[in-house]
Amino acid sequence: MILVWVGFMVEKEIVNRYYLLPRWLIFSVKMIDIISTRITLRVLEYFFYKPIKFNVPQREKEYITKSDISTLRMSRPEADIEIYRMEAEGERVLLVHGWNGRAGQFHAIAQSCHDAGLDVTAFDLPGHGKSDDRHTALPEFLDAISEVYAHHGPFDYVIGHSIGAIAVLNGPRFGLKFKKIVTISIPATKVRSLFQSFTEMFGLSVEKYTDLLIDRASEKYNADPNSFDPCIVSKDLNSEVLIIHCQDDEDADVSKSIEFNTMVEGSELYIASGLGHRRILRDEEVVSRVVDFLRA
Repeated sequence: MILVWVGFMVEKEIVNRYYLLPRWLIFSVKMIDIISTRITLRVLEYFFYKPIKFNVPQREKEYITKSDISTLRMSRPEADIEIYRMEAEGERVLLVHGWNGRAGQFHAIAQSCHDAGLDVTAFDLPGHGKSDDRHTALPEFLDAISEVYAHHGPFDYVIGHSIGAIAVLNGPRFGLKFKKIVTISIPATKVRSLFQSFTEMFGLSVEKYTDLLIDRASEKYNADPNSFDPCIVSKDLNSEVLIIHCQDDEDADVSKSIEFNTMVEGSELYIASGLGHRRILRDEEVVSRVVDFLRA
């Protein structure tokens, strides 16, 4: 079993900017809370586990047209996910995007890795991109990574962005082996904080509903969300690790990567500036550092 809460991956700034929670909704949820904790919890879960799909810019479409595209039917959960591969004779790298993201966001990194002779595989996580439209969560992220690894791997390297970074760090727990791991814009070293940030947006009792959401996630996915904490899994990593973050990232605070760097023996840390949470994936300096790290 390989799982990941991506519902809890609804990062605070992402929701504020893209979900644009209207005041009437926040007010309504507060009113429901007065009447029923159970119904309030169900409403929170609906938003928590539902990613949003956005229009794909031309730069990503060009990358996709260069890729060999296939569909993988997952056994758990039962969902179709889209696979994008740029074949080469070199070592193999897997790319894992974040919440509300898609494989195409890695277009610059994917192309540069392929130009350097690496075999590159990216995919749209469940509920994202061209994959099945559905509610999903971090446990299912890991299910997807595991199945892609089994059908298209093994992979020598893996790169994860945002919540995808938390997912790939948990890969070794489930038997996935990578020589090198790159994390970009990791949003937390403790998963609980992601649940807390989400609950805060509705003006509800943070600890009460954080506990309820975590308990429900544990039951639904048969795994404790807290067991996915990067601060826990970092102790068992046998991979070389490069940690990248932007100091003005408004969606995932740079302090999380700085903190994570202190937890991983021998890791490298690169702090960029002026790139935010997503543009960092196509910055020339960042791309160059990633490729140099993998090829070293």
